[in-house]
Amino acid sequence: MDPSDPAAREADPSFALWCATADTLPAMVFSAAPDGGIEFFNRRWTDFIGGDRASALATGWTAFVHPEDVGAAAEGARHSLATGEDNLTELRLRRADGVYCGFLCRTAPMRDVTGKIVRWYGIAVDIDPQKQAEEALRDRESELRDSELRFLALGEAIPVICWTADAGGWIDWYNRRWFEFTGQTAEEAEGWGWQAAHHPDDFLEVMRLWPHSIATGEPFEMEFRLRRADGVFHWFLTRVEPLRDATGTIVRWYGSNVDIDAQKQALERTKRVAEALQEVFLPKQLPQLPDVRFDAIYLPAEKDALVGGDWFDAFELPDGRIVFSIGDVAGHGLPASIIVGRLRQSIFTLACRVEDPAAILRETNTILRFQEPDIFVTALVGFVDPAHTRLTYATAGHPPPLIAYRNHEPAQMLPYGGPPLGIVTDPDFTVHSAPIESDTVVALYTDGMTEFSRDIFSAEAKLRMAVALLVGNVSIARPAVAVQEIVFDDLPARDDAALLLMQFSAVEALGPRSDAPPLEKKWRFHSSDANTARNSRREIVTYLCSLALENEDMFTSELIVGEILANTVEHAPGLVDVAIDWGGERPVVIVRDTGPGLRYLAATLPEDQLDEGGRGIYLIKTLADEASVRQIPGFGTEIRVVLPLHRNRTRDLAV
Repeated sequence: MDPSDPAAREADPSFALWCATADTLPAMVFSAAPDGGIEFFNRRWTDFIGGDRASALATGWTAFVHPEDVGAAAEGARHSLATGEDNLTELRLRRADGVYCGFLCRTAPMRDVTGKIVRWYGIAVDIDPQKQAEEALRDRESELRDSELRFLALGEAIPVICWTADAGGWIDWYNRRWFEFTGQTAEEAEGWGWQAAHHPDDFLEVMRLWPHSIATGEPFEMEFRLRRADGVFHWFLTRVEPLRDATGTIVRWYGSNVDIDAQKQALERTKRVAEALQEVFLPKQLPQLPDVRFDAIYLPAEKDALVGGDWFDAFELPDGRIVFSIGDVAGHGLPASIIVGRLRQSIFTLACRVEDPAAILRETNTILRFQEPDIFVTALVGFVDPAHTRLTYATAGHPPPLIAYRNHEPAQMLPYGGPPLGIVTDPDFTVHSAPIESDTVVALYTDGMTEFSRDIFSAEAKLRMAVALLVGNVSIARPAVAVQEIVFDDLPARDDAALLLMQFSAVEALGPRSDAPPLEKKWRFHSSDANTARNSRREIVTYLCSLALENEDMFTSELIVGEILANTVEHAPGLVDVAIDWGGERPVVIVRDTGPGLRYLAATLPEDQLDEGGRGIYLIKTLADEASVRQIPGFGTEIRVVLPLHRNRTRDLAV
């Protein structure tokens, strides 16, 4: 059959049917003859490249590949043709407007009963960081409902894991790729059996997001790790879309899992480099003097990079002066963090021999323009005198320092100005100063502390108020964290942010431990997974032991917790939330499930002494200091108990 002849293709009814089906898919798929010549591109390909199909058939597809990628793509194709193995290639394809986009192309052979390759099938997944990959099987599933056999045939042909589930999330079909990867049997994988293949570190988040999608109808998208048959975990990008009937009711879910392990491994290498740089470029410790207390916090905008373009630093000189600096390099990520390291070291070296903060900024500007002529940086450098009664500083386009003398008045903005470093050859910086009184608090920050909000003025006002609350208060274990929580109010950082605090107060001998166990803690698991429930129970008991005054009532408390969790596993299919609040003298445990609901806790044993039903509820009611139950509309049951334990308050303090 001539692959370039449409009439010849139409002469093969099964192939013509596949082509018609492929044209309805929201993914870029193609097929090739046994010799590798492309014989069909679906409509998504021609829409993307902006050309007719004929121009891309046979070997014409190479005209749309980035010149630098053609060699590797051709070599990968030759290797697969020679060995019969799947081909996985990352390359760039030219869009109709001339822009190249990154794709992950995977090709797999289709064999006849003798094992002979009769055709190659492939798929291209958009992995460009500025775009979302096309979702295979997303937009046209309503058209495929009347052609289940065609869907299953195509699902087995495409080289990614795909699956379907009913409206409640019960998975009832996988293509062969799932079983080949995980080694599971159809019986092991059915329903919620996929849980056994998940990495334990990702499982709880999966069980938070996937049930949420089932309940709300929202599409599901997540990256997580799945265990291969040989025990090795691979990263996958999973997307799931609901199929609705004419009334809008969800009738099925369609999902695909794309192996992105190679990309994640590269990201992990970058992350490890970033972690190493963080150790080098951020101070391991800040000065802690009898009458001056330092604290700082760094918030990276890139959650996977950990470090970026902001820095803070403070250290004591041999003559008793304290040097402090803070700055913001344009951009974030690894390139910006490398510049941070150079600047911070330059300021450190200059401060050891130059007493004028303006002169330090001028010298740093010269260094920056020599090493990084296209980068600009905002910075602030200053000194605290040996008596700790005055600070002097100079700024280079950086936000103003804040100073608070009284806790009932917002912190004041001190003078600031000067051009950012790297802008001009010979900048002029002004030295400013401010007196320091007993209990004064000084805050230095980068603009990420206020520009995360649409209302920058409101964020600045909250920052000034939060800084003032620290005047005379050294009982807070991490004052920088406390300020950040007040200002951000659970909103994420849009840019790298840094905050450096100086409290000029006598430090108390005892202070809250920064490593003390939290007084509130939460767990989440799915009741269908008994192993996760057991692990949660073990973690809960360990947490209670870490805070309990004595262990004499620990057995009773463990029994109560165990009976509650056993009840949810047996009677409440679905997600289970456990929360412990030990802010008071005794721990309060609240367990919520999605079961049919209890109306009350029985105070007596069942009449039949051999009947186990109701025995656990009786033990909970009898042994707990307090126990109550209520039904939550739209959710299930909430059981609240107060355990017979006392908190060891000496663990909250460190000498």
